Amino acid sequence: MRAYGFLLALVAPLAAAPATAQTTPVAPAQAEHVAIQAADIDRSAAFYHEAFGLRIIPTPLQNRRWLDLGHGMALHILDGRTAPKPSNRDEHLALHVDDLATVTAWLDAHHLVWTNFTGEPHRMQLRFDGVRQIYVQDPDGYWLEVGDSRGQAAR
Repeated sequence: MRAYGFLLALVAPLAAAPATAQTTPVAPAQAEHVAIQAADIDRSAAFYHEAFGLRIIPTPLQNRRWLDLGHGMALHILDGRTAPKPSNRDEHLALHVDDLATVTAWLDAHHLVWTNFTGEPHRMQLRFDGVRQIYVQDPDGYWLEVGDSRGQAAR
């Protein structure tokens, strides 16, 4: 019984303490946009619009291009890139499309190399959950993981 009294003495001040920022539940954050820097914002915006069908969002800023990623998310393309983007496939933006074959056909028509994760050119892969996917770099070297869920075998 003494141990119980001791525990109550330890817990009582915590129960009586006013709520603080550390103990008050916080609403989870929601993503709003992703920003990348490009050497040519019009070239990059055209790439994302034409290859993936992203809708261009009007912006009042001259040195920006905004594209709708869906679900309240936007891609902000900022000007000013002067150095190449370091190549790291692990750091990527993932996009989901309705038909991956349409995207790969567009990439092929524009002579752009797409790969599987290990870098094999023109090889799709099947993700653990059945989603077909590829990796491709945008005009500034940012990696994109592009997938669909049509369930067809990867080639």
